[in-house]
Amino acid sequence: MPGLWRQRLPSAWALLLLPFLPLLMPAAPAAHRGSYKPVIVVHGLFDSSYSFRHLLDYINETHTGTVVTVLDLFDGRESLRPLWEQVQGFREAVVPIMEKAPEGVHLICYSQGKHGLFEMALPHVHAV
Repeated sequence: MPGLWRQRLPSAWALLLLPFLPLLMPAAPAAHRGSYKPVIVVHGLFDSSYSFRHLLDYINETHTGTVVTVLDLFDGRESLRPLWEQVQGFREAVVPIMEKAPEGVHLICYSQGKHGLFEMALPHVHAV
């Protein structure tokens, strides 16, 4: 019978520490209260925005509220168009997003997509 009581009642240490539980709450992990920077994803040569659906889902699940734009430009064989045309297309898609984000954006770029955005955004890049 004494073993039964021991299982049901918390130890004396737990009872002594219970009043301090509210002090520990700020240290507990909490949802991010601020806003995240927008994320722009650019695929590479011969790829498409469809390839990044899992990344898009992951960012939305782990960083709820983050604005994620997966550029749907120059997919597949269209990625062989002249780079200057692609840079112009990237500029037209990215500049409005960047103008709405005074704190900056995160760029996730692969292969040729990286080259196109860096050509366009080089004066604005603060960290790579």
